[in-house]
This record gives sequence, structure tokens and C-alpha cells, in this order.
Amino acid sequence: MTKMIYRVLDSIPYKPPELFCMEPELIAIAKESIDLYESGRLNSPNPENEAWVEFDSEYYAVGFLAQKHFEAQVKLSELKYENAIPKVLAAVGAIATKLGLGTNFTLSLALLLPYGEWEDRERLERGLTAALSNFSFRGQQFSINLECFECMPEGGGLVLTRSKKLGANFNQLSIAVLMFGFRDISAVRFERGLSSGSSANLGLAWMLEKIKNRTSGQNLQDLLLAIHQSGATPKAKYFKSLARSKKAEFRAEEVTQIIEVATMARKEYWAKVSDWLKSHVPANVDQVIVGGGTSEYLTNELKAFFAHTKISWAAELEEDVRLAFNLPPHKDALILRVTDVYGLFRYLQNQVTYSSFHALADA
Repeated sequence: MTKMIYRVLDSIPYKPPELFCMEPELIAIAKESIDLYESGRLNSPNPENEAWVEFDSEYYAVGFLAQKHFEAQVKLSELKYENAIPKVLAAVGAIATKLGLGTNFTLSLALLLPYGEWEDRERLERGLTAALSNFSFRGQQFSINLECFECMPEGGGLVLTRSKKLGANFNQLSIAVLMFGFRDISAVRFERGLSSGSSANLGLAWMLEKIKNRTSGQNLQDLLLAIHQSGATPKAKYFKSLARSKKAEFRAEEVTQIIEVATMARKEYWAKVSDWLKSHVPANVDQVIVGGGTSEYLTNELKAFFAHTKISWAAELEEDVRLAFNLPPHKDALILRVTDVYGLFRYLQNQVTYSSFHALADA
């Protein structure tokens, strides 16, 4: 999911933030394809479920519309920062439409990028500034002023939160921020405040690809759901829906095979991840901050691997996220995946409030 947190600054003081999610699919389409879709539309879906944007004479379907109607696939090899522009336009357009904000307003924006793409943040800012100033969402023209832009590597929201709690001690310690995502993993190291980092294409998708390539007719989305529901130890009841044979005995054999393959793939996956961690996280690190949705899947392994040091799980932000958005316990996976975004949102909110205060004082 594309996960966003927003707050509208208006006449109502202390308005709470809102959580907003969209499917991750994105696809470039022709104007004729949009026209054809709209000509056959029977009703008017919510804007986040029917998101398409146009900028620089190019058209994109985003989220649920891209997934269901245009059958887009999540492309793990593409750069996130390039896809961020149409996704931001779609999210801003959908939120503005839902809330009746109009088509001309000021925006403060913070984004997280994989560490390996963080160097592209200035190029991303230029692209976003230009695109936001002149784009259309579902045919409605928008002109938005990007007043404040912050970009951090993934894990930035967690480290900002943790450093605030540690205060001056943060710059005296050796700390590693580890993010375990669907596409990649990253490590950002802080040695007395000085930072360095690295990333690798070793997200959970690496393991799912192994399973897919060793079984028949499986896809990543169905495998992901079964793995997530089953947890660390594969359980047959969660894999039954993946069997494709019409005969009961063959279906049972399929489930057994998928579980065996998944069990082996998990061992191989952790072997790759742990080997990478040994190379990129100093043995004498004082503490590690662990985040990202895949970290939950690897909890036991990570606890054993870092038994010698202190682990801060998602910078202790999970309960804050649960309370902020009133999320029930069955949303635990989403809560964990939102913590980094939430930490960055709170930082941006403080920056904007501080800037507004000085603007008023100067006036």
C-alpha cells in the first residue's frame, strides 16, 4: 500500500491527522483509454478508488483503478522516486476532492525514499514542484504551491523519533536503523551523529519469488497473503486456496509441496539477510532501531541476531499510531508499516508550525 498521513491546517485548531492509503499500482495510459473507461462508467466511485492524473501531457492511472481496471502490476525494479510524482498528484487530488479543498492551495510535503534512491531527492523535489503547479486529477485542473519539502531515507521517521527521546546521548552512541520492506532492506548507521548507509534488494519479495519459481502457477500477491496469515511457520489451512488442481488428492499434494518450498525459502531468505547484516551493521553497535513490515515476519531471528544489543522496535511508535488513528488489534501489520510515516509526519508538522510561528512574528 501507498501509506500517507495528512492534516489540513484551517480555522479548526488541533485538528487530528488522518490516515490515507491507496493501492500501490501505477500505469501510464493513453487519453483514449481514460475516455473509453469514463464512457462506460455506471456510477461515481470515491476519488481514491478512481484516481487518474495528467501532467506534462502524460496520463497515469493510480491505485485501485490501475489495479482493477487497467490490470497494472507492481513493478519492483522501477525507481520509487520516479513513480512518486504521479502517486503524490493522485493522493493530493483525491484528498482535496474528498475534503472540498478547492484546486489552489499550499502544500507541505515529506517523503521517504529507499536509501539507495535518497541521492535523487533534489531531482524529485524539482519534479514535484513543477508537476504540482500544473496537473489535472480526474479532469479537474489543479495548481498547488509546494511550500515546504522534506525527504528522508526510509527509517528517517523512526530515527527522528528515537533521537528526540535520546536527546544529546544520540550523538554519543553507535546506532543502526534497519528497515525491512517488501522490495528492499536498508541500514543507516549513525556513529557519534555521523551517518552512512546502504541498501539491497532483499525485501520479502526476494523470498516470494523463490517460492513462485519453485511451484506451479503462483503469484506474489496470493503467496504474500498466505505467508502473512500463516506467520513464521507455514500452516496448511492458509495455503489451501493456492492449490490449483481439481482433484482433492492432487490439491493436498500441492499444498504440501508449497509448504515445503516456503519453509526452505524462508531459511534461504534469512541466510541472505543475516549475511548482509553481518557486513553492514557493526558488531559493536550500541542499539538498533528496527522497522518495516517484513521485520514482524523476522522477529524471532532478529531478536537472536541482536541478542547482544538493545533493540528499539519501530522506535516505540506502534501504540502512538494505534491511538492516533483508532486502529483495532487486527490492523497490527498496518500499524507497524505506518510507524515510519507517522514519525516523519510529526517532524514535518513541527517544522511547519515553527515556520508559521516565525512568519506571524515577522509580520
